Amino acid sequence: MYQCDGCGVSIVRKALRYQVSIDVRAAYDTLEVSLWDLVRDHRGELEALVGALDETDATHLEEQVYKKMVLDLCPECQRKFVQSPLRFGAESATGGPPADIDTFLRSLGYGKRGE
Repeated sequence: MYQCDGCGVSIVRKALRYQVSIDVRAAYDTLEVSLWDLVRDHRGELEALVGALDETDATHLEEQVYKKMVLDLCPECQRKFVQSPLRFGAESATGGPPADIDTFLRSLGYGKRGE
């Protein structure tokens, strides 16, 4: 038995269901490195960065760079997701206000509440 991550309905095994894979990756622009960047001493910056990283939760750091999620959807929620992936969630299924994607993903256990 599966459960739809959109509306919560139970989906029996071998019934039609959809899986949505979401890869969230940090996007970076091409870094331009000058001769000055190559020859200057970076020790102080690196020590400060390592100190800041020591005080930060590892899971939080990982989620800032990459996060993969897999959702199971019933046919109705799949249709709604395809039509509007960033407005998808339980609130939109009931005709209420558009769902906040962060709140929706946290309700599925991704990320931390209160961030």
